[in-house]
Amino acid sequence: MQNTITAKEMKNILLHISQQMINQHIDEIRELDAAIGDGDLGITIKKGSQALINQLEKVDVTNVGSVLKKAGMIFTEANPSTFSVLGGTALMYAGKVVNGKESITMDDVSEMIRSAQEGIEKRGKAQVGEKTMLDAFNEIQLMFKGNQAFDSLTALFEKVTEAAEKGMLKTKEMIAKKGRAKAFGQRTVGEVDPGAKVTFFFFSEFYHYLKNKE
Repeated sequence: MQNTITAKEMKNILLHISQQMINQHIDEIRELDAAIGDGDLGITIKKGSQALINQLEKVDVTNVGSVLKKAGMIFTEANPSTFSVLGGTALMYAGKVVNGKESITMDDVSEMIRSAQEGIEKRGKAQVGEKTMLDAFNEIQLMFKGNQAFDSLTALFEKVTEAAEKGMLKTKEMIAKKGRAKAFGQRTVGEVDPGAKVTFFFFSEFYHYLKNKE
């Protein structure tokens, strides 16, 4: 059972997620965003993921916090868009609370995700319930408040993924109040928020990386 993630492994996990975003999820993200936006989220994710693949591999591994901070900067700078800023901010805020740590444990994960959500709220000036990626993050926070016990990081991230999916599906019944989707108003009801979907994909691929190691 895996109970720690080293800085080197965190880098490998982010590279895996980036590759899977490009190989498996880009078309679905693009189609979803086209339904209630301008369809450019797929471009943002592809450019950000490719930049991570190209540049993160070269990053000198020192600690988990620095890996996440560098990844956030790479993702943000890859494409000028709101989501690239928010996604990069989430990574940097997650890294901030584990800066200096050569490895992280299960006890660190909830604080990292909480900090990532805080960063998104500050930069995006958004709140839970406005049909954004925050709704996926919030469901994860609710899961942690349940004080569940986990015997491994794999088990923990399985539940994180389930919570992210639950939060993502909740956005289907919401009216978009942020971003370009806001202009579609009532038409956004019935569609999952694309940012929440990307959040679900991120944690799902994180989980599958750990699961495939077992």
